[in-house]
Amino acid sequence: MSDLVSSAIRFPKEQSRSVGLLLGMVGLAVALAIRLLSIKTGVFDAMSTDDIMRLVEVRDLINGQAWSDLRQYRLDPPGVLMHWSRLIDLPLAASILLLKPLIGMHDAEAVTLFVWPLLLFVAALALIMAIARLMSNGAPTSQISAAVLTMLAAPALVHFRPGAIDHHSAQIDLLLSMLVFALQIERSAIKAALAGLSASLSLAIGLEMLPAIATISVAVTGLFIWRGAPVARQVAAFAGALAASSLGFALALLPSQALASPVCDALGGPLLLSIVGGSVGLILMVAIDRCHSAIWLRLISAAGSAAALAATAIWLFAGSLAAPYAQLDPLVVSLWLDNVQETTSLATMLRLGPEEVPGFYAFPVLTLGIAIVTFFRSNSLDRFRWVLGIATLASLAAISVWEMRGTGGAAMVAAPIFSAAAAVLWPSFGTNLVLLAFLVSPVTFATLGTSAKPLIDLIVRPQKFVFESDASSCRSISDVAAMRQLPHGRVMAPIDLGPAILAETDHVVFAAPYHRNNNGNLAMLKLMLAPAPVAHQMLLEHQVDYVLICRTSPNRNIIERAPDGLEARLVRGETPEYLEPMNLGSTAKIAAWRLRTQAPAP
Repeated sequence: MSDLVSSAIRFPKEQSRSVGLLLGMVGLAVALAIRLLSIKTGVFDAMSTDDIMRLVEVRDLINGQAWSDLRQYRLDPPGVLMHWSRLIDLPLAASILLLKPLIGMHDAEAVTLFVWPLLLFVAALALIMAIARLMSNGAPTSQISAAVLTMLAAPALVHFRPGAIDHHSAQIDLLLSMLVFALQIERSAIKAALAGLSASLSLAIGLEMLPAIATISVAVTGLFIWRGAPVARQVAAFAGALAASSLGFALALLPSQALASPVCDALGGPLLLSIVGGSVGLILMVAIDRCHSAIWLRLISAAGSAAALAATAIWLFAGSLAAPYAQLDPLVVSLWLDNVQETTSLATMLRLGPEEVPGFYAFPVLTLGIAIVTFFRSNSLDRFRWVLGIATLASLAAISVWEMRGTGGAAMVAAPIFSAAAAVLWPSFGTNLVLLAFLVSPVTFATLGTSAKPLIDLIVRPQKFVFESDASSCRSISDVAAMRQLPHGRVMAPIDLGPAILAETDHVVFAAPYHRNNNGNLAMLKLMLAPAPVAHQMLLEHQVDYVLICRTSPNRNIIERAPDGLEARLVRGETPEYLEPMNLGSTAKIAAWRLRTQAPAP
C-alpha cells in the first residue's frame, strides 16, 4: 500500500518536472528567437539591398507604374528590366495604402516593414508544426520540438527579421505549404491540387525554390508510377492545378509578348514549357494507365514524356539553358558576384571561414541521416512521406553546397523532419525531445563552431579574409541621406549603394547588386579601376554628374587591383582636377565629388 501511495505522489512531481522543462525550453527558444530577429537600427536601415529595392518597386507601383512594367528606369538609363514579380509588391502596397490615411506614408511603410516578415514567420511556424504532426502521426512533442527548431533556425531567420520584405520568406512559406499538402496527396485530391497551387505561386514569385519544387514533383510522379490507379485522381489533380495556375499567374503578371520570352531567371517561356509540358505529360500518363494499368507501361510513358519535354526545351530555348550568371562579364564576377555572401559556396566557406560551416550545414545533414534511418524503420503506409521529406531536404542541401542561400530553406525544412524522425525513433523521449532539439539546433552548432575557431584555425589554417563590418559598410538608406541636398544627377557609386540611392533620392544610378545590371556594374567597376585621364573620358561618355565612394569601407579588391585607379586615388585624398569635392558633413560614411563642367581656373 505504501508503494502505491509513494508512486502516486512521485508521478505528479515527475510530470511537473517534465512540464517545467518543456516550458523552460520553449521560453528560452522564444527569447533566443526574439534576439535573433531583433534589429539594432531603425527598420529602414535594417533592410538589405534587396529589401530596399523591393521598397523602391512597391513605391513605383503605388505611384502609378504599370503592373506589368518591372523596369527600373533610374537604374543604368534607359533602365534595367528586373526579374522580380509583382506578387510580393501587391500585399505590401495594399498595406501601405490602407495605413497611409491613418498614420501617414512614412509610418505606413515602417509598420508594413515590421509586420509583413513577422506574419510570414508565424505562418512558417504553423506550417512546420503541421509537417511534424503529419510525419509523426500526431506526436505532440514532435510539434513542440519542431517549433523550437524553427525559432533557432538561424540561417533562415534573417529572412523574417523586421525590414525583410524581399521574396525569400514568402518562398520558404510556399515551399512548406507545398510540402504540407503533398504529404497528404494519397488521401485527398483537393490537397493535391493545393500542393500544385503552392508550387506555381512560389515559381511565379521567383525561381529560388525551383530545385526543391521539381524534386517534390518528381516524387509525386514516382508515387504514381509505383502505385498507379489508387492515386491516379490525386496525381492528376496535382498536375492539373500546377499547369492551370501557372498559366493563370503568367497571364496575370506578364505582358503577352513576354509569355514566351527565353528567360532563365524568372517566369517565362522555358519555365512555362517545363511546368505545363511536365503536367500535361503526367496527366497523359494517368489517362494511359486508365486504359491499361501496368508499372512497366507507366515507366515507359514517364520516360517518353521526359524525353519529349527535354527535346522540346532544347529545340525552343537552347540559349536559355546556360548557367544562371553566364551573361555576366568576368570583371563583374570577380569584383562583385564572387564576394556576395549568399552566393558563397560550401568550398569557399571552408576556405575562408570554416568555423561558420557547422551553423549552416550540420543540422540539415544530421537530419538527413536520421530521416533515412527512419525511412527504413517506418511501415509501408508512411514510406512516401519520408521519401518526400528526404528528397526535398536533399535538394535544398545540394543547393546549399553550390550557394549558401539554400541554407535558410534547408534549416526550415529540416526542423519538422528531424522532430518527426526523433519522435518515431525514440517515442519514450517525451519532453526530452525538446531538449534534444535544442542540442542539435543551428544556433547550438553555430556556437560550437565559433567556440572551436582557435582549434579549427590550427588544423585547417583558413585563408585570411577581411569581412566588412556592418558599422563601416555603406548600403543603408541613412548612409545616403546627405545625397538629398544635391541637385538631381547621374551617380557612379559602389554597387551596394545603388538601391539606397534609388530609395532615398531622385538621383539616377549606374550600379546595383543585380545580375541583369551587367552593363551598369561593369561601367562603374571599369571607372574605379581606370587611371585619372581615362576615368575623366569615361565620366564624360556616361554623362556622370557625381562620383561616390564608401569613405569608411572602400573596395579593397579594386584598390589592390588598380593602385593608381580612380578609387585608390580618391581614397588617398588625391582628387583629380576634373572633380570637385562635395561637403556632405563630417559624419557621412560616403564621400562625393561633382564632375566639373569646365576646367578650374589657374
